[in-house]
Amino acid sequence: MYTKKLLPIITFLLSATILMSAACLKQAANAVVNPNFSDSVISIKNFRNLHTMGMVEYIAQPLIIEGTVVANDEHDNFYKSICLQDNTGGIIVQLDGLSLYQTYPVGSKIKINTKSLFLSDYRRMLQLVGSIDTSAGNLVTTGIPSPLFAKFIKIVNDNSIIHPIMVGYKNLGDSLQGRLIQINAVEFSALDTAQNYADKKNKIGISRSLKFCTGGTIYVRTSGYADFAGVKTPSGNGIVIGIYSVYNNEKQLLLRDTSDILLTGKRCTGAAWLQNLPKLATKTLN
Repeated sequence: MYTKKLLPIITFLLSATILMSAACLKQAANAVVNPNFSDSVISIKNFRNLHTMGMVEYIAQPLIIEGTVVANDEHDNFYKSICLQDNTGGIIVQLDGLSLYQTYPVGSKIKINTKSLFLSDYRRMLQLVGSIDTSAGNLVTTGIPSPLFAKFIKIVNDNSIIHPIMVGYKNLGDSLQGRLIQINAVEFSALDTAQNYADKKNKIGISRSLKFCTGGTIYVRTSGYADFAGVKTPSGNGIVIGIYSVYNNEKQLLLRDTSDILLTGKRCTGAAWLQNLPKLATKTLN
């Protein structure tokens, strides 16, 4: 008799215990224990050195990186990510949220506690991510969940000024990944001049070749979702600023917006123009 009366109570208590346990497990899988931003800061260059290309590293220690946001998703050419840079290096940080520019505008100085995050690379471009999944047989990464931004990221100030690094073609290398750079005396190739930066209608990204007058090519990569995807590339020569990136062995420049394109001078001519031609074509002209 007592057993029958107690049965509903026991069932309720067991159900409540199971639900509470599930909730605790879900939280434990996503929470950062005692987030701390006062530990010693590691330079982005040294942090990048923890990564081996083609591998994934889980950050088990509370390593703090600090830098200035030099690019975000304001013009939709960077998807769910920001670019962070200090005076030693840069890195792309995946954040699983939208309108990131409102929280982390360009010029924001932030700290990131990287404990429980992952270092990985996509087509040789290094990135800091929130989680990984290999259940489908390939690596899928996800950014830090938006409810946990404050646990991992602390805004130090929002008015830092950072100037692009001026580099020539021969100096373009992996140490510049994720950094804001400036290249001079460049112009879009004849085939890529007066063309849309990307396919806005079909939302397809396109790479446009940007030539150095002294020789060499870097590709301006634009997302089909960028708000300037339908804008025509200029025909002049001059300065371009952007985030240095790679896609396998291809050197790329990711634009923040078209105000970083300052191609108003005359195009390459004479000897400088000849140096921009393929070696085989140059020989046929001699």
